[in-house]
Amino acid sequence: MIRYTGNPFVDAGVAALEYRLKKHVEHIDERDLADQAKALEKEYNRKVWRSYLTVHFPNCAWVQPNIRPEKKREYIDKVLWSHKSGKLERACAFCGRPANTLADRSHVPLLTGETTMVAGAGGEPGLPVCGLCLLAIHFYPLATLKVAGRPLFWWVAEPFWMRHLTRRFCQQVEKILSASTDEFTNLRWPSTQLLHAARDVLDEVENENIPLEDRPPLCDIIGVHATNYGAGPDYGELRIPRGLLEFWAEAGTFRDLYRQIEREAWEIEKPKSAKGKGKKAQKPEPSPILTELNRRNRLYEALGNAFRSPDYGEEAKHVAVRFFLRARGRSVPPNTTALAEFFLEKVAGMEKERLEAIREMADSIAEDLILSKRDTHVAWGLFRSRLKKLSDFLQQLSRIQRKLGEAGHPLTWEKVILALGLSSDDDRTSSDHWLVQELIVIRLYERLAKSDALAELPETQEKDAIPELEQ
Repeated sequence: MIRYTGNPFVDAGVAALEYRLKKHVEHIDERDLADQAKALEKEYNRKVWRSYLTVHFPNCAWVQPNIRPEKKREYIDKVLWSHKSGKLERACAFCGRPANTLADRSHVPLLTGETTMVAGAGGEPGLPVCGLCLLAIHFYPLATLKVAGRPLFWWVAEPFWMRHLTRRFCQQVEKILSASTDEFTNLRWPSTQLLHAARDVLDEVENENIPLEDRPPLCDIIGVHATNYGAGPDYGELRIPRGLLEFWAEAGTFRDLYRQIEREAWEIEKPKSAKGKGKKAQKPEPSPILTELNRRNRLYEALGNAFRSPDYGEEAKHVAVRFFLRARGRSVPPNTTALAEFFLEKVAGMEKERLEAIREMADSIAEDLILSKRDTHVAWGLFRSRLKKLSDFLQQLSRIQRKLGEAGHPLTWEKVILALGLSSDDDRTSSDHWLVQELIVIRLYERLAKSDALAELPETQEKDAIPELEQ
């Protein structure tokens, strides 16, 4: 019967069917598909779906208000019931089984239109598909959010995670439909939608007490943001790396601190007031459900921007500084550096040995220069300004090293080289010495939280405000 194929649109539809039937795909039978096909035909005749289905299946029969009844019936029979018709002498492009029909953009996303197709095998244009894959594809809109005008949905190679993530979006679609009347609500902030869902799904799996042996390993997960409504196909992916999921799942004693940072990153968009003489009537306030779904999380958006970069590990370092390595005046919560180090190890790909070297440097400075009241102004140079050049930072560390040596507790230069990620004493290619400085500074505040020496340290300046993000 119906099955996962590795195609995002087919698999999202299969997962939506599993959610609706409350059974895994291997247990779905022909009667289940018949019942669901009848229910889907009734669902898509609702007005709320008309404009939204256009971005999935342009010019399909569902969206044409004046289409002849027999023409609409022909379309519905093709997309929902062609698995019962005869076979073509061609293989389905998605699953390899015998195809039942040929499809264009009104049947399958990201294809070209029927009148645009001018060539095909045997002289007949169109994509050969089997009726079961075509049926699944028409359930996939039920697993998508409309975000920035385009469908947003999940694709994961592992069915376990595909089911759980799709279930989350299907539930949100149900909330949107319950709060909407004539039009499917257009949301914003795709990175927030995806990362918030992923984090909640991990919590749900943990709370369901599913035995570890029954859970597949964590893996990269993909959010697909795609449509071919308009001039041509528009396909984008946000690949969320396994490292971030491991960071969430294994946070342990740092979990409460991370959740606090996450909560503080939430925003609610303020309603815009009408300007000018000809003020239009104010739109009614959105329902609490839609207000909740339309929130932005600055941390999630920053992570999403990082993951769109081929070298997302470097971008993740900036995320760590902006969100995890923060102090209010001289106050730093316990476990701040431990949380940041764990994030940098899992998401930014920094070696644990290097992170430990940075921490040892900071602890040596705290114990020998500040707690012992020896030349504190030498360490203050790390606080007063962010050293933009590696050479300036090395000079500052050299002065600190000399003072530590005079106190009888030298900091080996090899440790400094390791902390900065340099290959040798002559290497000057480090691109993240600014991160090392931030880690040392925050660790010093953290170590001195209960010390009289804390009052002698300069207060931190708030880092630059996070800029407004485009829709």
